[in-house]
Amino acid sequence: MIGSRKGVISLPIKLTVSFLIISLMVPPLMIAVDSIRSDIDSNEMTEAAEELADRISKVNGRGISYKTHVEISIPKDGYLVIGGDEAKVIRIYVDGRLVGRTLMAVPVAGAEKVLHGDVLLELSNDPGGLAVRVTEL
Repeated sequence: MIGSRKGVISLPIKLTVSFLIISLMVPPLMIAVDSIRSDIDSNEMTEAAEELADRISKVNGRGISYKTHVEISIPKDGYLVIGGDEAKVIRIYVDGRLVGRTLMAVPVAGAEKVLHGDVLLELSNDPGGLAVRVTEL
């Protein structure tokens, strides 16, 4: 039986091509994973903002001088901004960048408030709009 050297010569070439393909695929895969992680964070923040907008609309339907307390949990990488110049909008931030807005039925009266982490909100109906007092847990 005569041995062939064809396998010995082609093995390094096959390994080189395999490593080249793997090295070309790693950066796109890492970008895809980061994008998915960012989308998950944005979705969690949007859900928190929509929950807050829903709670605010329920308080608005109760009439003047109604007051309630609401506990909201905001994911750690983001924060919500309510009140201020855009009183009818909840602004959603993840990692310091604006990723979305949620429109509310009633304006939040007073200065701009930044909500992050676990917060307890006191929501009350006033003639000028909805008043929000923030207490961090």
